[in-house]
Amino acid sequence: MIRSHRHKTVLAAAALMATTALLTACQGNADGSTESGGAGSSAAASNAKGTSDAKGKSDSGTGGADSTKSLTGGGSGGGKEVSGTWFGNVSYLAPGKYTVSDTKGTEQAFFTSGDTDIEGAGEICGDAGGQAATPCSEAELQAAAKKGVSATVKLEKGIAISIVEDHSSSEGGSDSGTDRPADIHSGELGYLAPGKYSLDDNGSTIAFFTATDTTINGNGWICGVAGGKTKHCTEDELEAAAKKGGVRVVVDLDNGTAVTIDEEHN
Repeated sequence: MIRSHRHKTVLAAAALMATTALLTACQGNADGSTESGGAGSSAAASNAKGTSDAKGKSDSGTGGADSTKSLTGGGSGGGKEVSGTWFGNVSYLAPGKYTVSDTKGTEQAFFTSGDTDIEGAGEICGDAGGQAATPCSEAELQAAAKKGVSATVKLEKGIAISIVEDHSSSEGGSDSGTDRPADIHSGELGYLAPGKYSLDDNGSTIAFFTATDTTINGNGWICGVAGGKTKHCTEDELEAAAKKGGVRVVVDLDNGTAVTIDEEHN
């Protein structure tokens, strides 16, 4: 009987140990599951945060692109802040924002700033019979642009550096007492001889000369980098571009001689 009692006691103790081990294992698994769940939740939270951050960056990037696109409107800038020279009709859009349309119908939007040089020759401000352009105010430009005014607009990154009214539009396009072309003209540049060039605009061709003090400005075709800041070019660079062809320029003439030659946007 004693041996049987001891045998039962041993069996009970073994069963108790087995039960304890089983409960410990279950508890460990439960803890492991809890920890695993926590890690999963943390990873999910991290992923959710990453998604939120990515969306935030995307939204920010989209906003930037929209801002740039609104700067240049539907013009030739292709949604970028553009640089170059435009010759055409300036129209009013909103306070400090205008468009310039060239002879091909290409329209480019731009902004003015407190540093924009605005010069008139009878339409924006000043006297049409005057020999020199007159500095004008933003209010005068706005009033003239609401009606439409012909001018040369130089842009750097979407901001107008200068807006100069076309003098020839006010006094017929030629100097009194001479049959040589005067004032501002635009067209495709052609080479005739050293120091002598042609300007072809829709079949109408004029010849002009350069001088040692002629200012030549490029934005990637005559010289410089497309879309960059305007760069002063040499006579040799002008000649090379004219011989190559396909370059449009805006030329300010004084009695048949170029005062300035600005590469027009292409």
